[in-house]
Formats: sequence, structure tokens, C-alpha cells
Amino acid sequence: MVTLEQKLQQEVIGSCEIAEKEYGCNMTRFLETINRFGIVRTAQEIFRKGRTSDCFNKLVEARVLELTMEATIVKAQYAELFTDEEVNYCYDLLCEKGYY
Repeated sequence: MVTLEQKLQQEVIGSCEIAEKEYGCNMTRFLETINRFGIVRTAQEIFRKGRTSDCFNKLVEARVLELTMEATIVKAQYAELFTDEEVNYCYDLLCEKGYY
């Protein structure tokens, strides 16, 4: 059975593959980190450093924020994997960029 974290990880990796193929994003380092540490630990480290996922700004410019890790994390189905602060961090970033 697929865990919630595995489902999230598969969704983020799928979005990264689309971002690479269709928008020229280099997601190699990000994908390697996800494969090594898992999506939750990778995301938490990015948030702790006050950063965004790879190619976030490039995806903002292309108007495809739905492909960002942040947009995936704020989906209600993944809420239990992150703290309210982590989800709010993503939500605030997305709001700043006009996603909502």
C-alpha cells in the first residue's frame, strides 16, 4: 500500500518532470535530494532555510505555479504531513505570486 508521503513524493516528482520537459527547469539536484531524504524532509529543510523549491521563480514566470512543490504541499490531502507553519509558509509564497 502506498503511504501518504509516497503519494506526495510521486506527485511532486511528476510535476518536476513536467517542469523539466516543458519549461526547461533543471530539477536534477532537487530530485536527487528528494530521492535521498524523502519529500517531507527535503521540504522541511527548504522551509527552515526560508527558501523555495528549485525553479519556483521560473515556474511563476511561466504561470504554472501548480507545478511547484509548494502548490502540491498545500493540498488538503497532505496537511497531516506538515505543520501549520510549514503549510502557511507555502500558502503565503503562493499568495504573493498570485496563485490564489
